[in-house]
Amino acid sequence: MVGDAQLTSALFSNRWQLTQRGTVLAELTRLGKIYVTTANLGEAGNLIMEPAGQGTVRAVGDDGKEMARIVRRSWLGRRWEISGLGYNYDLLSDPRPRRWHLAIANAPVTNIAGSYLSYNHVEINSSLAVPIPAILLSWHVVARPWEAVAEPRGLVPGVPATREQ
Repeated sequence: MVGDAQLTSALFSNRWQLTQRGTVLAELTRLGKIYVTTANLGEAGNLIMEPAGQGTVRAVGDDGKEMARIVRRSWLGRRWEISGLGYNYDLLSDPRPRRWHLAIANAPVTNIAGSYLSYNHVEINSSLAVPIPAILLSWHVVARPWEAVAEPRGLVPGVPATREQ
């Protein structure tokens, strides 16, 4: 994706759309109880964005293979690293509220801006082509930070064994 795009959702909705120049690039559905977002990319297939450990979210394709991942690199969640096949970006928080950018070697290449009150309308401006999974992972951790730091949905705390006496 290069140029201007928007991620939009109705207030309190779990459905989102990534659009560019009137074309829907992706339709997303948040499954909040399990901290997962599904993305329908049309002919490009589907993605599932899911926690993969503390502070890590991965994007998994239709074939079950990991396409990209984002990892928290700061304690407060203001710096993240996105990696995928052939690319690596830093997602950094700007000093202004609800403003973020993707950078390569400390050079900003994509700006991500939510409205002053929420992330229900996100403006994306990219001066360099950025893969859609990188954009979607950025949105996932920026708009839903509590989901990004969650434990993987498959992990269940163990129950201590009791000893018979």
